[in-house]
Amino acid sequence: MINSPANINFSAHGGMLVNIPDVSDAEANHTVEVSYSTAVRIMNMKTGILSPLKGFMGENDLHSVMEEQRLENGIPWSIPYTLDIEEKDFRKVKEGDNVSLIHRSRTIAIMNVTGIYRYDRVGYCRKVFGTTSTAHPGVRNIRESTGMCLAGEIKSANLPEIPFMKETLFPMDTRQIFLGRGWKTVTGFQTRNVPHRGHEEMQRTALRVTDGIFINPVIGKKKPGDFRDEVIMESYKTLINNYYPSNRVLFSPLHYEMSYGGPREAMIHAIMRKNFGCTHFVVGRDHAGVGNFYGPYDAQKNLQEFDLGMNIMNMDEVFYCRKCEQLATSQDCSHKDGDRVHFSGTMVRNTLKNGLSPEAYLFRKEVYETINSHDNMFVK
Repeated sequence: MINSPANINFSAHGGMLVNIPDVSDAEANHTVEVSYSTAVRIMNMKTGILSPLKGFMGENDLHSVMEEQRLENGIPWSIPYTLDIEEKDFRKVKEGDNVSLIHRSRTIAIMNVTGIYRYDRVGYCRKVFGTTSTAHPGVRNIRESTGMCLAGEIKSANLPEIPFMKETLFPMDTRQIFLGRGWKTVTGFQTRNVPHRGHEEMQRTALRVTDGIFINPVIGKKKPGDFRDEVIMESYKTLINNYYPSNRVLFSPLHYEMSYGGPREAMIHAIMRKNFGCTHFVVGRDHAGVGNFYGPYDAQKNLQEFDLGMNIMNMDEVFYCRKCEQLATSQDCSHKDGDRVHFSGTMVRNTLKNGLSPEAYLFRKEVYETINSHDNMFVK
């Protein structure tokens, strides 16, 4: 289950936890309007979630990540983080400029520009997502971007105004909490869904081998058909409050835009939880995948090629076996696939969309009632 690297390193990814100061009265040569997604990404750089990144990648890092899944300095990193801009900004900004990045009329960050370049969007998609099909939401986002970028270091940044800020913990917070609770081993759990019993079984497996678990669901921009943030947050609170020991679980949302990059995005998910202070990270079947673009367990196979300085917990798919009459995996159930009920996202969503009363093996009663209390469960 656990893929143990040779060297466990409990420091932040790349060595030091990044901590970017607040914006002061620093002057800027130009202003550039940025999207909500970019503002959130800057927040995650500022607070160390994306350590060691201190800004947006230049051409050398871009191509190194695309080809090798490493930054130019050799540190593992699997998805390029670029700042795509409009042509008017591409023409006026120069290397050496200090640029004010603006979102909703507020200064989000001051960045010193170290590079201005174009990149091949089709080649990017082929390398990073393994496809150029616009049916893939990550590909579609890249193909719709300009392919014109600013590279540079974020010198100062402010937190954007975002939902669920009161419930949000950053790495300096979580590391202090882990220390205060005496947790020496912590499992990070990534999800973008409401908690069904299959996920609960994975979380309980993690609790059996580490001191605590950090449940860190993604909220923010997602694809149509994904669960709305409010539904995810409330259903997880219901599960934790009713079924988990309070001193063994920490819960906080992760503000982050999914790219559905499968194997490559799994690495980013692991790195972020390492920066929060987790020593272990759960990678399940079809982690961060979408449709049929990636094979089962591709994410686990990719991560086996890298030492991230943390334990990767490769978990088998959890299903309900009618003959065993319990939740199981292929490691402890010998029955045929026809006896197994698989917890696919489609099956879970269809159950909820159609107002069906779920079997006890699919949802906890209280969790289902919390989900069902929302008239609008899904992103449109």
